[in-house]
Amino acid sequence: MNAPTTRQPRRRRRHHASRGAAYAETVVMLPFFVAVFSCMMFVHKAWSTKLYTMQQNRHCVVSYAFEACQRPLPGCSQVRVGADTAAGAGERPGALNSLQSMLGGAGSALLGGFFGQTASGRLTRPVNRPTLLGGGSLNALAGNSMACNTVRSSPADVARQLFCTVIPVCR
Repeated sequence: MNAPTTRQPRRRRRHHASRGAAYAETVVMLPFFVAVFSCMMFVHKAWSTKLYTMQQNRHCVVSYAFEACQRPLPGCSQVRVGADTAAGAGERPGALNSLQSMLGGAGSALLGGFFGQTASGRLTRPVNRPTLLGGGSLNALAGNSMACNTVRSSPADVARQLFCTVIPVCR
């Protein structure tokens, strides 16, 4: 009664091979994900530094301009008067700036009294790059410019300032 039975060979499951492939993919992809996450953190750090730099520079320039360009805030040494700090030029056409430079200090007093002056500031902060991305640093730059509040001055005040510039006897 025992009939010979034919056994079919047992098929092996392929889960062992797929499990090994998943580990290999993880090992291969892990450095890629670390690089991507470090890039994301670097971009976040660089952008937040840029926003902070812009905010601080804008605060310094606006507060200096509201004070009629007389007193800068403490810690705001980057704010200067005029595009050309030596001549005190404001934002006016280039022909007037060349006329002012020809006239020297008298031109600065005369044209500054009529056209006003501009407060401008540039601030730079370094952002360190991770060593995974090559190291080094980048700069976050912010620049602002704003017209100074005018100080009420009569034509006599402008004439006095012009006279004191030409003949340095005034205090």
